[in-house]
Amino acid sequence: MAVDNLVNNAIKFSPPGSEIQVTLHSHEREGEPFALIQVKDQGPGLTSEDKAKIFGTFQILSAKPTAGESSTGLGLSIVKQMVERHRGMVWVESEYGHGATFGIDLPLGV
Repeated sequence: MAVDNLVNNAIKFSPPGSEIQVTLHSHEREGEPFALIQVKDQGPGLTSEDKAKIFGTFQILSAKPTAGESSTGLGLSIVKQMVERHRGMVWVESEYGHGATFGIDLPLGV
């Protein structure tokens, strides 16, 4: 569900016909296996103000969906909660005007 939300957001905020990249890599951190999932879009990117509040509850950011879709401001907050409950981390890298890359890092062990 977390990756689904990130992919849907990438589609929602990217111009029609643009490319969305989803990558999966495995790595180790402190001897434990992890999966790194990244979703990169070609949307408008995020302002510094947006990045500071992006994972908060009911946060409507400055970027607008490209097809006028609605937004509750809950999706990324839910992603953060889900990932952290599985001992993972979620983050965003973005420069305004140049898209965004969301990352999820999850442990693979039980």
